[in-house]
Amino acid sequence: MWEGVGVCSYLLVSFWFTRIAANQSSMAAFLTNRVGDCFLTIGMFALLWSFGNVDYATVFSLAPFMNENIVTIIGICLLIGAMAKSSQVGQTKALKKLWRYICFFRILIYAGIISNTLESAGPVYNTDPEKSQRQGINQQELNKLIFNQAGDKEFLQWFRGFSEGDASFVVTGGKSIFSIHLHMVDLPLLYFIQNKLNMGNVYLQKNSATFVVKAKADINKLIEIFNGNIFLFKRKNQFQKWLENFNRILKVKTLPTIVIKPHTFKPSLNDSWLAGFIDAEGSFYCSVSKTRIYQKFAIGQKDAEKEFLYLNNLIDGYYSVEKSRNFHRIVLSYLKLNTIIDYLACHKLHSVKAQSLEKWLEIYIDRKNKLPNVVPDYKEMKQKASLINQLRKISLITPDTQFKN
Repeated sequence: MWEGVGVCSYLLVSFWFTRIAANQSSMAAFLTNRVGDCFLTIGMFALLWSFGNVDYATVFSLAPFMNENIVTIIGICLLIGAMAKSSQVGQTKALKKLWRYICFFRILIYAGIISNTLESAGPVYNTDPEKSQRQGINQQELNKLIFNQAGDKEFLQWFRGFSEGDASFVVTGGKSIFSIHLHMVDLPLLYFIQNKLNMGNVYLQKNSATFVVKAKADINKLIEIFNGNIFLFKRKNQFQKWLENFNRILKVKTLPTIVIKPHTFKPSLNDSWLAGFIDAEGSFYCSVSKTRIYQKFAIGQKDAEKEFLYLNNLIDGYYSVEKSRNFHRIVLSYLKLNTIIDYLACHKLHSVKAQSLEKWLEIYIDRKNKLPNVVPDYKEMKQKASLINQLRKISLITPDTQFKN
């Protein structure tokens, strides 16, 4: 299609091939289109180099976290490509308006996309050492400042709960590595975690992304966060092996080892651990037929009998176990949703499940406020339920990864 426009421009201008002016203009149009092709190609390669993808969803998810100058350069290349294709390069008015187009592009990125993405993703901290030193703060002090800002109690509680559901304590090649692997729809969540902790890297795959922490200093910080604060028994065992491996590395370098603390932590409705675990393993479900609405909440986990019996008493649900794969589940039906709704009103979700919860609550409130003898709008509720279930199916997809235990 792109080259077809260029061919049409050339053929239309050179239609009167016996006229010298027409031939000159056709060659000018041809060369102008080549300029557009050149800048478009540069812009596309810059997108691939910076974002690792040219998919709109991926680019707009990552844009708020990219360097401002890179976004500007990409915008200029793509704009010149489009202007050259319409034979506007070289025209005085077009050149005068070029900067306005660039500013408009940047406004779209930095006003629209950032406000929508970072509203749920949290603050992005400046980690530029040179800029920080110009402001009188060295890099070591900056890291300490950022970690203290990120290390607020509520986030760390949420992070522990989410990690017990979706993270991996990996020992590979003699190294202790921490990773979280999610579907691409939760890419902003990985950048939220990265920026809050000020550590690690995010790697993009085809339909998924992985947050990985490898640096020893960062692993040391994660040990401080998790040591003595893990709830699930199987995670305690994984963490212990992970920490023992890290201690072996410290011994080789004749550094003091880290003592493994007893894990006495138990979640409550007054902390954010359960919100993090719901972001990882929770599910909001709604089914609407012509005469009936079925609504529930559920969380599940393998090999966690004692822990799920405790959580079941905490949120007053229905506990069940699938013995064939030792999978434990807690389900709350419509009449028992008050406890979890009140809890989530005080403790925020950060993943794509926050969108499911929003629509799910709209249906719940509509049902609660329904007047006697008034027939609900089943069509509207069915549309909301369809969106909830689509998001639920996406969030339940577990991408294949070498980092998963």
